[in-house]
Amino acid sequence: MGKEKEMAGQDEMQVDALDLTGGTIENLEAEVVSVTQGGANQITASDVELRQGGVFQVEGEQVTLDHVAAGTVRGNLVSATDGGIGIAVGEDVKLYNTQVGATIGRNVDAENSSSVILLAQEVNGTVETMLDTQGALLAGIVSGITIGLMLLIGRMFTRRR
Repeated sequence: MGKEKEMAGQDEMQVDALDLTGGTIENLEAEVVSVTQGGANQITASDVELRQGGVFQVEGEQVTLDHVAAGTVRGNLVSATDGGIGIAVGEDVKLYNTQVGATIGRNVDAENSSSVILLAQEVNGTVETMLDTQGALLAGIVSGITIGLMLLIGRMFTRRR
């Protein structure tokens, strides 16, 4: 994968390939990124692999996370094991022992995972959700009707004065 680099507190980096062990980096753009026991604010790459670290935002064609805490993850293929993600968006999303706030994908494969909101065309495996695709649609409709009624009632009271 190229030279292994140890860094601490780097701000920005643009390279073809990076293998980071330890340390943190603010913004990283590369073709191939591998981070072990480190972190980043933002990573944009074709192929991203993170192990035992954290990232606020990551975007790539193939994103693989292992024991990682992440804010937003977006990719064609997103795979996460034993971690936590705020929002995971991908064509194919694979979750193993992972907790996600919102999962959005065409195909979601999950094993012993949970997602507060799950929006997917096809779901395989065991995933615990608070709102699945139908539940989210129903919650949106009910919320829209409730807010509409509240605004209508509020207008009625303000016109009488």
